[in-house]
Amino acid sequence: MKQSKYRTIFSIFSRLIRARLSMMVTFSALTGYFMSGSKPDASLVFLFFGIFLLSSGASVLNQVQEYKQDALMKRTGKRPIPAGEISGTNAFLLSVFLIVTGSFLLLYNGWIPVILGLLNVVFYNLIYTPLKTRSWIAILPGALVGGVPPLIGWTSAGYYLFHPNAIFLFIFVCLWQVPHFWLLMIKYGKEYERAGFSSISKILSELQIKQVVFFWGLFTSLFLLLFPLFGFLLHPVLIGTLILTNIYFIRQFYKYLFIETETGTIRKAFILINMYAMVVFIQLAINALI
Repeated sequence: MKQSKYRTIFSIFSRLIRARLSMMVTFSALTGYFMSGSKPDASLVFLFFGIFLLSSGASVLNQVQEYKQDALMKRTGKRPIPAGEISGTNAFLLSVFLIVTGSFLLLYNGWIPVILGLLNVVFYNLIYTPLKTRSWIAILPGALVGGVPPLIGWTSAGYYLFHPNAIFLFIFVCLWQVPHFWLLMIKYGKEYERAGFSSISKILSELQIKQVVFFWGLFTSLFLLLFPLFGFLLHPVLIGTLILTNIYFIRQFYKYLFIETETGTIRKAFILINMYAMVVFIQLAINALI
């Protein structure tokens, strides 16, 4: 009986913090850290837990803010607050605890990581989230939010915030975020509209959104090849693997968007673009360590 209760609590908690998303955010921050070439020490541990808790807190607060809209959508209707598994008040208190604890842990790495982390929470929860119901342009500040964690990782390693290498990673992650969001609009655009969110599907057809998404993804992959302009020195083997990764990504992305027509191809494209980012992160981190 106790075991079942603990499983339920863990399930509610993991869905509130959106564990996979928070881990992806943490991974992008770790990429920023390793890209600096720093050897792992205590600062890496504080970065890992600090950024994970901060991202988790922002996710919980986002669900507190949007629980009414979440209740209207099939995709989000079973989230803990609209499903009645936890009250909005308790979820809010949890978000405050996570944000404060995550910020406190990041403080070990200095004030700049903490300030960047808290500014990102403000940008995500107080600007991006309210803007989602007013304009599809909310995707742009949402993309900027995604680009900040690598900077937190970079500065946690003790490096200058505006170093060209850090800016390179920041721009890549911001660019990657946009097709990531719009793929969701292809699949759930009408559902989002019914829940009161503004969606690009109001002004563009599905085919037009796919075209924008594809060319944006193409531009993102081509941007990676501009690494010499940002002072990067990539190992020859990694240059080859990066080029091959880009070729595979664009080929599969085009296939999922325009050639395959069966149900589930948009989901495949969504998974592909997430895996693409992960592979790029790993390659950049390995490059700094060899």
